[in-house]
Amino acid sequence: MTVARPVPELDAEQEIDFGRYWRAIAARWWVVVGGLVIGLILGYAVTVGTRSASYDATAEVYLGQPLAPGSATEITNAPTILGLVSNFVKSESTVRRVAAHVGIRPARLRGKIDAKPIPGVTGAKVGTPAPLVDITVTGLSAHNAAAAANELAREVVEETSSYTKQKIQTIKANVAFRKDQLESVNERIARTLKQQQQVLGQANLDPAEKLIASVNFNNLLTFLDSRRSGLESSLIDVNTSLALANQIEAARIVSPAVATKSSGGSARVGAAVGGLIGLILGIIAALAWEPIVRRRRTVS
Repeated sequence: MTVARPVPELDAEQEIDFGRYWRAIAARWWVVVGGLVIGLILGYAVTVGTRSASYDATAEVYLGQPLAPGSATEITNAPTILGLVSNFVKSESTVRRVAAHVGIRPARLRGKIDAKPIPGVTGAKVGTPAPLVDITVTGLSAHNAAAAANELAREVVEETSSYTKQKIQTIKANVAFRKDQLESVNERIARTLKQQQQVLGQANLDPAEKLIASVNFNNLLTFLDSRRSGLESSLIDVNTSLALANQIEAARIVSPAVATKSSGGSARVGAAVGGLIGLILGIIAALAWEPIVRRRRTVS
């Protein structure tokens, strides 16, 4: 006769197992708390340690629009100059010069430089090439990232401004020449007026001689005044060209780089993750504590 075996009560066994696990955890609560505390500390420390190098710095550079002498025709279009700048900032020679200026090894800077054009906006809201570029350095300390980005921006300005600088020097020399000429004409007018007064004030000259002298002086003064007007007008034009070269044609740094923290886990998140891992490991250690101790006692 076959005797039916009673069906085990799984729920009861599970309750007993869970109760045993809970008692083991409660008995070794200090292990769980220790794991939690250690995890919090390690998570915070690791996050803070890795955050120290997670900085980005971006410098905005206006590349200028060089124009042909005496013309409004652009010498180099925006797409061409943007391509030249993108290759220039990433070239090995540039990386080495900037790294030496900042005081870091080139390997730390290599591969962390990016140059992106800032598109202009047309009436149709379509981005078009413009002589503006963002030069970004990533993955360095705050000081090094900002210093490297600003030095790269300075090098770009120097590289793209050789023609415009020479043009500005020529225009300044032209301005100085016209100012000297204008000063000379003004001095000559003053001398002529003084001579005219002296001659016309002589009592021993007859009216005919005074008339001839007056006509000669007036003709000379008319010529000098016309010369002065021409110099003043040309000086205005040259100063306008100088302002155009300085403000439109010349490259310059629009916005210097300032280091900002790159996106990444915060110290709170790092501590929370570390604490969770520590808590789990502490619970596992508390559950495994008694079996390990019992096994060692049996072996001994």
